[in-house]
Amino acid sequence: MKSFNPSKISDLKSDIKNRAKGHVAIVAIGNILRGDDGLVPKLIELLRPKALNAALFDCGTAPENYIFPILSVSPDTVILVDAADIGKPPGSAKAFGLDEISNISFSTHNPSPRLFTDLLKTGKDDINIFVISVQPKTTALGASLSEEVLEGLDSLAGIFTEIFRK
Repeated sequence: MKSFNPSKISDLKSDIKNRAKGHVAIVAIGNILRGDDGLVPKLIELLRPKALNAALFDCGTAPENYIFPILSVSPDTVILVDAADIGKPPGSAKAFGLDEISNISFSTHNPSPRLFTDLLKTGKDDINIFVISVQPKTTALGASLSEEVLEGLDSLAGIFTEIFRK
């Protein structure tokens, strides 16, 4: 089962293109011990070999530890990627503005991504931040990444590669 159909890929690609301006940092957070919430290292692994015009950060479960490194690359846009319950089939992804993330369940992180984004904005108040949430199948402790999320990550990595290729 494919996570995205072609129209949804096109919608997400268009949404990212419209939201991302200037120098971009792709910031991925997640817990590798909790199934599909561990999508972070896999996404960064897929993106690292690509020649992208974007800084990549695998923040694990402690994004607050990366505030200064992220700000040091002077991004105009930060794209925060995380697993979250968005009410879609597993592996699906959707972009959200900061005003929309209060309704999303980021159950495996403390502090919340909203606090992290507020701290980034304290360092650079005009920074453009949005979130790409990937629907997990499971976030059970010790579970592996699901096939659906792996397929969704391949699609998302393809979108990022197309948009941010040097």
